[in-house]
Amino acid sequence: MLYIAASSPVKKLVHYSQAEDAPWLWYETFLDSGKVPAKGGHGTDMFKPHPELPGIIVQWLKRTLLRTPAPPPADTLASAQMLNQLNFGGIPGITQVKQQLVEARKKDPQAQLFPEVSADSIGEDYQRDGDAKTALEVFKLLEIAYPQSADVQNDLADAYLANGQKDLAREHAHRALSLLDSHAAPASSWSDTEERRREIRKAVDETLKKASEKES
Repeated sequence: MLYIAASSPVKKLVHYSQAEDAPWLWYETFLDSGKVPAKGGHGTDMFKPHPELPGIIVQWLKRTLLRTPAPPPADTLASAQMLNQLNFGGIPGITQVKQQLVEARKKDPQAQLFPEVSADSIGEDYQRDGDAKTALEVFKLLEIAYPQSADVQNDLADAYLANGQKDLAREHAHRALSLLDSHAAPASSWSDTEERRREIRKAVDETLKKASEKES
């Protein structure tokens, strides 16, 4: 996500084989750190199995910090502009991205303008900041882009609940459960592990419980 959004012309992606990529298993928090023991697939854990990596990083730092100034910024990847609009443009920016997606889909029904996980993180940030209305608009956009994602339906259910729309919260919660149960598509475009599926189901169940509570 950082690589996609970064506009630096000297950014570099060092790719290792997919066989060595670590699948999503759990949230990397301090409290949950023991749930997924380090196996050399993420962060500084990669230094031991990939001893050449520290040298690559050092050479990149020398090239970008100690030598001549970097060349003028190059055009960023297409999704970077979209993500910036979602992140900093508020509802008007979200509306613009939605229109761009609609236009792109007229030419290519499978067109995608941004990664699901990146936009999802932006929507969650809005919600954590207490801006449930803008968060909901991000998740509505995500539903257009990734209609088969149970993760997106879960986010929509949670956002509708935060906006006080309990009927719609229940509706999208049930859609998330239907997608999970059908196994017709991955739980999301970025993760389909059983651990992730259980997390989505747990979140959906909590949303349904809250949405069914009677007003006091």
